Amino acid sequence: MKQSKNKQAENLIISISKGDTKALGTLYELIKTDVYAYSLSKLRNKADAEDVTEDTFVKIYKYSSYYNSCGKPLAWVFTIASNLIKRHYEVSSRSVGLEVVENKSGTSFEDAVCNNAFLQQVLSLLTQEESEIISLRLVSGLKHREIAKLINKPLSYVLSKYNRAVKKLKKEVDL
Repeated sequence: MKQSKNKQAENLIISISKGDTKALGTLYELIKTDVYAYSLSKLRNKADAEDVTEDTFVKIYKYSSYYNSCGKPLAWVFTIASNLIKRHYEVSSRSVGLEVVENKSGTSFEDAVCNNAFLQQVLSLLTQEESEIISLRLVSGLKHREIAKLINKPLSYVLSKYNRAVKKLKKEVDL
C-alpha cells in the first residue's frame, strides 16, 4: 500500500533529523513543486519563489530536530516557507507583476491550475490571499481545514474565499 504524501514527508523529516542526508533529497523531490507553487502564489516572482523554495529545504535540514511529529509535516514545511516569504518582504520592497495570458484550451480547471506553466499566469488574476488558498488546495493538496489553520482564518472564511476564487478564475480564464 502506497503511503500518503503527508506520511512519506513525516517519515523523511524524522530521518533527516537523525542525520540522513539522502532523506532530504527524497523529501525535496517529493514536495519541491508544492513549496514552489506556494512560494510563487505569495511572491508572484519566479526567481524569488525558487530562492524561497531552496531556503525552505535548508531550514528543514537545519531545524528538522524541532519537528513535532503530529501528522502534519506539510503544514510545518509551509510554515517555514511562509516565514521565509515574510522575511523576503521585510528585506525587499520590490515587486514584479506577471503578465496575464488567457487559456482557452478547453482543459479542466483543476488540470490547468495544476500545470506549473499555467499556474504563474492564473495566480496573477487573484488577490494574494486567494492565490495562496488555491495553491495550497489544488497544488499542495491540503484540506480546507489545514489551510484555515495554516493561515489563521476560520474554516468558513477559507471555504468562501476558495469558492469565490474558483468562480473568478473560471470566469476570467474562460475554462
